[in-house]
Amino acid sequence: MSKPTALVIDDEPMVRHLVRRILEPDVCGVVEVEDGEAALELLGRRRQAIDVVLTDLSMPGIDGFDVVEVLTLHHPDLPVACMSGYVSPPNASRRLAVPFLKKPFTTDALLAVVVPLIEQSRALRVVAQQVNREAAAERAASQELLKQSEIRLARGVDLIAAAHALRRARANGPGQS
Repeated sequence: MSKPTALVIDDEPMVRHLVRRILEPDVCGVVEVEDGEAALELLGRRRQAIDVVLTDLSMPGIDGFDVVEVLTLHHPDLPVACMSGYVSPPNASRRLAVPFLKKPFTTDALLAVVVPLIEQSRALRVVAQQVNREAAAERAASQELLKQSEIRLARGVDLIAAAHALRRARANGPGQS
């Protein structure tokens, strides 16, 4: 499995840079975007490359609340955490069911949130890969059964044609065609 990747969404370049310095290279790679729209567009193109999303809540345009709600609906298997210096944890918790980091946060606080989410994401990917392998095996087995049924059906049609040919031959008498 490739190295995990976190998508960091924050309109403050300094915060994105700080998160990158904490997470890279030991914990995961980091992809940075400055707003929710850029994040959702990136996820639309590269969903499989992202293991966890860390989003600021207060941003212009599509904010972190919007990002979390869209991802919860359309990619419930993608772990998300929020961070904010302006929204209090109780207010965020009422609206979102994801981990929350109060800015400014420590290295340990960030790692305590991100590392378990990466582990969760990786575990889900392993399960998904196993399900895909099992589905592929089921498809192959179904295709083989279908192929065998088609062969039996073709043989059955040939036997029926042979029976009709014998009947015609008997009806015409011996030596007649």
